[in-house]
Amino acid sequence: MTDSALPDFAYEDLPNRRGLGRQYGRDHDGTYFKNWNPLMLSGDLPAGQIVGKDFLGTRVIVYRGGDGKPVVQSAYCPHVGTDLTLGALIDGTVRCPYHFWKFATDGRCVEIPGGVPIPNGAKLYNYPAAERWGIVWAFNGETPLYGLPEFPNVAEEDVVFLAGRHGLRPVEGYIGSSNFVDFQHLEWVHGVKNPLPDSIVYEDYVVKVHQTSPERSGDSWLYGCTWLTLNFHYADGSDRYFMAGSSQVAPGIGDSFYVVAISRSDAEKLGEQGTQETLQKKIAYLKKLYSEDEPILFSIRFRGRQGKLVESDAHLARALRYFERYPRAAPFDV
Repeated sequence: MTDSALPDFAYEDLPNRRGLGRQYGRDHDGTYFKNWNPLMLSGDLPAGQIVGKDFLGTRVIVYRGGDGKPVVQSAYCPHVGTDLTLGALIDGTVRCPYHFWKFATDGRCVEIPGGVPIPNGAKLYNYPAAERWGIVWAFNGETPLYGLPEFPNVAEEDVVFLAGRHGLRPVEGYIGSSNFVDFQHLEWVHGVKNPLPDSIVYEDYVVKVHQTSPERSGDSWLYGCTWLTLNFHYADGSDRYFMAGSSQVAPGIGDSFYVVAISRSDAEKLGEQGTQETLQKKIAYLKKLYSEDEPILFSIRFRGRQGKLVESDAHLARALRYFERYPRAAPFDV
């Protein structure tokens, strides 16, 4: 089973300008943020199937092990480089379609037909993998630097949520994420009133923004530069919970996902139909934000801190400096 990048947007339709989707004037060095990446929706990974995903400028396979947990491995067979997306799961192993080499869930080659000795280093590379919020995640790096994303100030068991995939976007994820501290943008483009924060705390791998105003109060957290979680309470008594962000597909390309939620107590009052209708309204709100941003983001020649920033860009400038210093790593099979 394959997942092709091309149907989501047509590369040939994008403006042919150097720097589109990435920071202008800076060549990509083959490294990516060491963070958790949403690879696919849980419902799109049935047991017994291998799914191929473009990731970190290369490719991975995703499947469920015997315990039902997701496994994420480099996609290309170390023998001659066959894409194992075309392979099969046989007795708990991935079997290459070209010469029938078999690989275990830990990446080791465990069998070559005909009793041929297994060469040293014949293995697939495993990415740390997890499943939460209806999404299968992979971490870029040998060991996760932080836990999976959370909603601010609420436990997972206290919300009812729905996950979705928005699709491939021709822009680095952190460029879109910078909006969450670009308070002029939030006010003028998205109509957010009084967006300035009470505090912004830069932790090693999470940025936490707290805001209070007559309209709302709450928190937004940015994990690993590309995944935003938000929990706000509004003056009319309503609450807003959502997560949104993207995986790092390739230079200048991200695959975007989202999670919307309501409190479990509200869901119990609304009933099943009312809950689903409310979640769909929250998805519509996210789609509105996407529609307001994407004409800009898909054509931007992003200048980062090299742009002519002004005093009111102080929060944005600090975030851009944080992105520049955030730990990065190359994919395992490059």
